[in-house]
Amino acid sequence: MKSDITVQAAGGGVRRTVSRSAGQSRWKRVKGHLREGGWSLLGFVSGLVLASLYGITTLFVQTQPLWFCVYVTLGVAVPAAFGMGLSAGVRANVTVMLPSLCSAHGRNFLLFLFVSVLLSGPVANTLENTERAAASLLCGAELAANQTQELMQKAAMPLSSALDRIREISSNAYSVAERVNNFIDTLTDSVRHVARTLRNVYHFLSDIGDICNAKLGSPYRKCRSVFGEARADCVRLLGDFDFLCDIVDGFLPLCNIARAGELFCIIPSYVADHLKKRLAAPVVAAFEQMKREFEFNLSTSATFDLDANSSSSVHQVSQDVMEEVSSDLQLFHTLSQPLKYGGLVLLAWSFLRAVQYRRRYCRERDFDNVYITSQFEEVDQQVTSGGGVSVLPLNRREAKTYITPLSLQLSSREWRAVLVGVASVLRYLVVGVLLVALDFLVFWVLDQVHHQLTEDVVARAPVTVAVLVNGSGFASDIFRDLVASFNVLQGGNVTVISRKCLLRPAEPNYSTCFILGFLLGLALLVSLSGGFVQRCRRLVCSSYHPETELERIQFLRQHILDQRRAEGGTLRKAVARSLADRGGGGGGGSRLRTLLLRSPGGVRLSHLLGLSSAVTCLACGEEARSEEDNNMVACDVPRCTGLYCRTCFHSLGNTCVVCMRPLTFQEDGEEELDSSDDEQLSLWSAALDSPRITDPRARTLMRRRISTATSQAPAERSDVEVGVKDQDVDSELSEADMMYQTGSDESDSDASFYSTSSPKLARRQDEALVTVLIHRPDARQTLQDPPETSVSP
Repeated sequence: MKSDITVQAAGGGVRRTVSRSAGQSRWKRVKGHLREGGWSLLGFVSGLVLASLYGITTLFVQTQPLWFCVYVTLGVAVPAAFGMGLSAGVRANVTVMLPSLCSAHGRNFLLFLFVSVLLSGPVANTLENTERAAASLLCGAELAANQTQELMQKAAMPLSSALDRIREISSNAYSVAERVNNFIDTLTDSVRHVARTLRNVYHFLSDIGDICNAKLGSPYRKCRSVFGEARADCVRLLGDFDFLCDIVDGFLPLCNIARAGELFCIIPSYVADHLKKRLAAPVVAAFEQMKREFEFNLSTSATFDLDANSSSSVHQVSQDVMEEVSSDLQLFHTLSQPLKYGGLVLLAWSFLRAVQYRRRYCRERDFDNVYITSQFEEVDQQVTSGGGVSVLPLNRREAKTYITPLSLQLSSREWRAVLVGVASVLRYLVVGVLLVALDFLVFWVLDQVHHQLTEDVVARAPVTVAVLVNGSGFASDIFRDLVASFNVLQGGNVTVISRKCLLRPAEPNYSTCFILGFLLGLALLVSLSGGFVQRCRRLVCSSYHPETELERIQFLRQHILDQRRAEGGTLRKAVARSLADRGGGGGGGSRLRTLLLRSPGGVRLSHLLGLSSAVTCLACGEEARSEEDNNMVACDVPRCTGLYCRTCFHSLGNTCVVCMRPLTFQEDGEEELDSSDDEQLSLWSAALDSPRITDPRARTLMRRRISTATSQAPAERSDVEVGVKDQDVDSELSEADMMYQTGSDESDSDASFYSTSSPKLARRQDEALVTVLIHRPDARQTLQDPPETSVSP
């Protein structure tokens, strides 16, 4: 059963009634639910596709383990798929994030993939070749050490037999030395006994004279001692008569009779002296000779040191060295492990930046609001058709800031981003080229070694010396064994490099190099086109928030108008100051220069006449660069010296401030009109006949203001006359300023838009609905349902 629904909306003194059938409303509600379900399903599938693409990139580009890629894909797929499927905000954020992946964030992600592939490809291959070279060198060292050890063992075998013979000789010599030592001891004892006997006889014969003298000379000594004692007693007793004791001294020579027996001791003394001179020295010499005959040294020394013991074998040492090399390389691999999570971090950061961009888009009207879209042109055309001021076309300065989304022109901010991105890509390119070149260089060197060393490299003795030992006995056998050991050393060969230890270098993966080049090229392309692709973020946000986009367009349009008004006022003040500096804009030089510039070749002629220094814009002071410079515009009013560059002339509304100053003099507070200046008044009057003033209202306004400037009425009357049109001043000045701007192309939009330049219309637009009443025959309820079918004012 179908029923009708009537909706009445009242607000701001306006009432609107909307009527539609209930069946059609229900069908549209079902259609809306179906559309929402389709978008949710599409978002869910898109989340799965994006997660799968990231997993495939991790598996094939970063060459991560399979299960790690599976876990990462599931971890990304669950929030992405369900978030995009259940939330329109998440879908909007992800859609905004996708263009950002083609900008700086996408470049960083590609450079991260480039670094990952570089580490897992050329760098890992270089480390692998280094490890193989180290293993080959250790294998050769171990082989040479083993062969040297075997050679030393072979050379030590003859020395061992010689050592046995030396030990046997030493033992025999020790037994002989013991027997000789016993014989010498016995002989020494016998000689000592004979020597002691001879010494006693010699001592008796040598001392016999002394003994004889000692025995036979005692009577003489006793006699003298008696006479000596007698004299002493005499002297003691006589005292002063001691001279009487000299009689005793007269009897003292009688003692010499007792020395007659000493004559018998002369013969033994002679014999003793003869023995000392003739017999002692030869006997001592004979004994010394005998001693020397029996003195000899027998010393045997044999030194043979062979240290064949070690704390670890050569194999163990090589294994330790390889473990140290592997530990150093493992440290590099450990440090590179966190890089596999860098992609997730970059994705999360890109998503957060997308959320921030969308939030700022909705809250800040001036954020990234520099695009002149087709909707902006439609709004501007609607405002122009309603009697408002047109913004389009933009002047040269504005065109550098405000661009169209599909334009190939880049703004200054986009150019800076492009240059930074290209510099970053070039920096990574240099690092990548160096590492890839290092990988190929290491492989080339090791491959040359592999091709050159196809045979074993053996170290041989350059000269072989043959030694022949003749003779027999222990010494001959010892020398023969020593010669045999040296022959073993001379004939031994040590393999320095063996085919068993020859390395096989790992060849660089050429597909990895292609991937690296592709990633760098893609990063460079993203850097160059990032400024264009980033504009899609605003397009996505405008599709999700059309009301916000319309408000942003209104804000941008009003912002441009405000800038133009401020710029126009500034330029008019600059022109007024320039005219004041030049004496009010008059002078023959200025008029002659203006006439020359209007004629062909006038710039060169002004140079010849010395007037080139003044060929500048009255507003900004820009000089005419050359004769063919078409950037200068001269006023076509006779006797007017106005000269402008095209940019300033366009900013002034294609109006000369010199001859049409009455239209703008009230905006310049510091400028006062001199009504007594007949030349200026005649110039203003001539400007009334200029074809540039096509609007009758502007012509009337200028005529009224000229009459106001020349009248002698009080200032109060002038204020009253000007105040009559106070509510139309803004629109008239805007029309006078922007009168000659070319309108934009016709828009294809059917939407209606009212200019905010009219206060009434602006207030009407800003009014909100006060009440919304829905009348339904079969139900009594009030709903907020926007009109969709028909609108009746």
